Amino acid sequence: MKIIVCVDDGFGMLFNKRRQSKDRTVRERMLCIASRLYMNEYSHKQFAPNEKITVLGDFDVNTEDGYCFFEDTDPSEYLDKADTLIIYKWNRSYPSDMKFNCDFSKWKLKSTVEFEGNSHPKITEEIYTK
Repeated sequence: MKIIVCVDDGFGMLFNKRRQSKDRTVRERMLCIASRLYMNEYSHKQFAPNEKITVLGDFDVNTEDGYCFFEDTDPSEYLDKADTLIIYKWNRSYPSDMKFNCDFSKWKLKSTVEFEGNSHPKITEEIYTK
């Protein structure tokens, strides 16, 4: 399993039970790297139809072969099953009521790329492996 999350500087994911931000360039990057992209219905609303996307209600269902985009669901319980972690950082501080909690001592930073997004002038992609 490969986990994808989008966070602010404080690792916030949601504010008032809605996404802090969304970005077309990040969505395009996800679809470019993923052979199969799993997500729930909430996240799917921001994507155009694509044969790579599978909408799931539960990430425990046969997701070993693909990338799982967590947006309004805490990915912490799935970190033991994951071999790759991809974090998109908005490089801003927003209020948040849901944070991504991860013990990064178990992960090795493989690459960092900064790019200009559609909604943010700088977005950082960090890829970690175990």
